[in-house]
Amino acid sequence: PTTTVATQNQGINTVVYVTPIAAPSILGLYSFAAAAAIVGARAAQWYGISQSPLIFWPFILTLGIVQVLTALWSFKARDNLATVFHGVWGAFFIAYALLNLFFAQGTLAFLAVDGQRFSEFGMFWITVGAITCVTVAASFAESLLWVFITATLAVGSIFTACAYFTTSFGILKAGGYLIFISAALAFYQATAWLLEYQYGRPILPSLRLGRRRLTETALLNRGFGEPGVKKGQ
Repeated sequence: PTTTVATQNQGINTVVYVTPIAAPSILGLYSFAAAAAIVGARAAQWYGISQSPLIFWPFILTLGIVQVLTALWSFKARDNLATVFHGVWGAFFIAYALLNLFFAQGTLAFLAVDGQRFSEFGMFWITVGAITCVTVAASFAESLLWVFITATLAVGSIFTACAYFTTSFGILKAGGYLIFISAALAFYQATAWLLEYQYGRPILPSLRLGRRRLTETALLNRGFGEPGVKKGQ
């Protein structure tokens, strides 16, 4: 269905045709949660064998692609925060998966923090960590959950980067814990949104700040207030 929105600006009548879409970040956050949990748990040394890169690189690659697609759909929903978050981290997970493929094939030696510095891999993390720091400020216009997701992820990324600059196992494990916590929070946020959109009312607290709740939007069943029609999700 297509919704027609008529506006008037400076005496000029404008008609805009918009199409409601499902909230993209539900899928994006679930994909992020799965990929970040795998990466975070590995960095925290909860699991890992020599064949680990061969086993999990296809999963991380697929989840990264889903996140990039989510970024494109978030762009259509005019959600800048979700576009940046899913786009940057989707691209990161795709690159991370391909890097692990190279490890599995023996093209590159596995990057273990064993007394040798890997500054290139550190830069790999610090760049996405810096971008994520900016999304923390933007998250205050969305919800406290977004703030917690982005904040723990930003700090975890910077810790992981520092671990590869300083060869510190302790910092690497701390970064892994924080990334895993971010994944758990993303899972909760996606679940809260999924239940809210399905039932038309909040089931789990989503701690929204700047945006109105879905159930506060009038004429919901006609498409008004849905992603693709309103700005954001």
